[in-house]
Amino acid sequence: MKEIILNGSIRELRLSLVFDDACSAGAKFAEAAEVLKGEGAKPICLEVFSARWAKDAVEKFKGEFSGKFPVNWICPLDEAAKPVLASAHITAIAGADVEFKQTDGGSVAVSYDDGYARYVRTFGVVTPLHNGDGYLHTRENLKELEKAIAQFGCKYTDIARTWFYNDDILSWYDSFNKARTEFYEEVGIFKSLLPASTGIGAPNPSGSKITSGAIALLPSAKGTGFKVCEVDSPLQCGAPKYGSSFSRAVEISTPAARRIFISGTASIAPGGATEHVGDIEKQVELTMDVINGILQSRGMSFADTAHSVIYCLRPEYFEVFKRWLGVKGYSFPHCPSYSIVCRHDLLFEVELEAVKQEA
Repeated sequence: MKEIILNGSIRELRLSLVFDDACSAGAKFAEAAEVLKGEGAKPICLEVFSARWAKDAVEKFKGEFSGKFPVNWICPLDEAAKPVLASAHITAIAGADVEFKQTDGGSVAVSYDDGYARYVRTFGVVTPLHNGDGYLHTRENLKELEKAIAQFGCKYTDIARTWFYNDDILSWYDSFNKARTEFYEEVGIFKSLLPASTGIGAPNPSGSKITSGAIALLPSAKGTGFKVCEVDSPLQCGAPKYGSSFSRAVEISTPAARRIFISGTASIAPGGATEHVGDIEKQVELTMDVINGILQSRGMSFADTAHSVIYCLRPEYFEVFKRWLGVKGYSFPHCPSYSIVCRHDLLFEVELEAVKQEA
């Protein structure tokens, strides 16, 4: 468990669970529920990277806590594939009041205040409209995402971090990027903060073309004291240079902590081309070097990791990542997922969040 001190007794708790069947999923979720109860914490968000056999474990965990927190679920590309890559990530809050709201479309958002910032999170945002048209479906999903956070007074320009899990992403990624960029132009994102983001190919239980999520911030009702800024990657160009509208990373700073959200990162050269085509070992190494470069530029290291997701085009590629961890001597929280990266020649992608407590 990773503990983040937000302000005095207000804490954010992060738990990364890894399991390989329904039985182990049930045991891991039951253990997590006991840990959170012992800490007096409430889950505010759940991310599931698993086949549908984990449903009973997830439902039982949800039943242990009052309140309908946002749940995002993506499935593996092949639910029968071996080795099994299955995991979940839980975000919980202790010491602060938590409020949940739901849109007419069923999207759940949560808000809590740490005395410096008011955080608004949503996840598992899906829409049934235009499921056959990638451009129109993206527009509808973005509007629903905006509606979810608007329940707590946020605009899209208040968003620091987004996630988009697109089913069969390679067949319509251009349409997605076109729709997102146009929407961002309309709402003024390019004159404000360009969010960090993940764009991954994965199916979801609802059958929707996209399931998405976001984190937005507003000044605290109790005061102010937070800053949000984009962070460049020392080893890569900005993603907008090759047509994808997201920043490499975003940092949130308060008097209590600095938090950096690193976007989904892969083996991409400084000019924007894929590097090490067909070589999973070298793609893993470059990906992690790029992430390390961002962390070091902000005075952080992998030891500060609060959460990470390891997206693998083949299940066996996760073993390559684990070997990399062993060679480097690193150990940090991570959730594996069997998913498609947004280019046909990319084999591996990682998103990571790191936190440095201030003195």
